[in-house]
Amino acid sequence: MDAFTMPLPALLETGHTTLAASYRADDPWAITIGFDAVQPGLKWTLSRELVADALVYGQAGVGDLNVTARGDLVILGLSTPDGSAAVVLRRDEVADLLHRTFELVRPGTEPACLDWSDITDFPGVTL
Repeated sequence: MDAFTMPLPALLETGHTTLAASYRADDPWAITIGFDAVQPGLKWTLSRELVADALVYGQAGVGDLNVTARGDLVILGLSTPDGSAAVVLRRDEVADLLHRTFELVRPGTEPACLDWSDITDFPGVTL
């Protein structure tokens, strides 16, 4: 298995919902959260390392994405020019998501998962 999608129970301003968290080994630094229950096709891509840092240190991120972990909860603070939102997740669910990503791609081994064969034209760089 090189990818997975798992349900992620969440609390939004509009109430409880289930989001879809996805991870692919060929994009090893990214976790994608699908908000189809809110708006079909709406997705946010999060840094796997940023989410892990928030679980360890309590907070990570600046700008459009802030992740705060306190007690049993993780809060994603999302911001765009059109507005902002907070997504409340259960910490154990987020930890399980990260654990599953680490089973597919161990931290520090991400570059080995990339397919460099289609990179043919970087001026001044010989591959």
